[in-house]
Amino acid sequence: MRFRLLLTLTAVCVAASAQTPKGGTQPPPRRPRPTYEHPGWKPTPLQTAMPKTSLKVEEHKLQKAKFPAVEVHFHGGFLRAPADYQKLISIMDQVGVAMLVNLDGASGEAFDQYLKSSEPYKDRIITMARLNYTGVNDPGWTEKMTAELERCFRAGAGGLKISKELGLDLRNKDGSYLQCDDPRLDAIWALCAKYNKPVVHHVNDQVDRFLPIGPENERYEAGLWRDNASENYYQTGQPSFEEINKHREAMFAKHAKTVFIVAHIAHLGFDLKRVGAMLDKYPNFNVDVSAAIQELGRQPHTARKFLIQYQDRVFYGSDGGAGRMNDLDGFWRPHWRYFETQDEYFDHPAQLLSPQGAPLHGRWKIYGSLVPDPVIRKIYYQNAMRYFPAAKAAMPKHLAARGVK
Repeated sequence: MRFRLLLTLTAVCVAASAQTPKGGTQPPPRRPRPTYEHPGWKPTPLQTAMPKTSLKVEEHKLQKAKFPAVEVHFHGGFLRAPADYQKLISIMDQVGVAMLVNLDGASGEAFDQYLKSSEPYKDRIITMARLNYTGVNDPGWTEKMTAELERCFRAGAGGLKISKELGLDLRNKDGSYLQCDDPRLDAIWALCAKYNKPVVHHVNDQVDRFLPIGPENERYEAGLWRDNASENYYQTGQPSFEEINKHREAMFAKHAKTVFIVAHIAHLGFDLKRVGAMLDKYPNFNVDVSAAIQELGRQPHTARKFLIQYQDRVFYGSDGGAGRMNDLDGFWRPHWRYFETQDEYFDHPAQLLSPQGAPLHGRWKIYGSLVPDPVIRKIYYQNAMRYFPAAKAAMPKHLAARGVK
């Protein structure tokens, strides 16, 4: 192997999402990710912000979503004290987000703390559970984790969040990588089906992260890997983009009764025809648009057809968190502008920005798709109401408050 592994992350050391914060005031620490050496890689100047355009076209400065939205992909690990929730809810009110799914609910005592702190805001915040992979290679892990997840479901978890450590980081005893169709996870997916809990499922990563670092890589051109090469997987020995996809599809087929909402358009937003074929093949497979508006917005006509055809299977999400939530105009509102207008050549809601302001997931502008109102309603809130009982209960109140029938 061309690259030398500096640090191998084993399943025993990735329980950060389940650790209990001291005093109940700080979120659990972020788990470490593997660090790899990339021989030949050299730092290059950080990418600058996008140039100012001289183009004069019609602009719609939307302040709120046309219809109250349910945001199914938000990282609220910072939500602890009432002031944290109140600040977030104030932002939600300003941009038209009625409810929000916190994906960072963890497990164990940390989950209990998140659930307790969110209780006064249960008509606005839905808390998800996560898995604790500590001991995943030990006998009895499946039974222990299934029992803990069932406890979280009974306590009020809205569903289960899976992150990309599964497939990319977690190792089996023999050094191979744990994948989402592993038999040890069968009972987990079955339990979600039993309790009708959706799985917001994020395995794999952007396809460009599996390609060589250099000017021909769109994400490098946008500004990634300028000062470090982390989270580029080219020839690191980690599974390939297609290998992870293969295991994910095997999971869909094996667990047809489990509802999967796959994050970031399954990291396949560059090939919507392929996504459509998967949606046709697997009725339990759905997608959210979090951190993928930049993909939809550079193919507005193809994307519009896709959204209309699969309107019952697409969910609104942003992939927001503490880092971007305060940028109302730069982060939240471009989502509405994409769905609700035909505006041309405007900035996408970049999830990550360089210190100079470069949008790291795409150095391009986007175009609105002007999706029909009935389709927008489904993407913004109606689809979420099918799978999140809290949303089904609270949304009539939110719709009435906005005067939406």
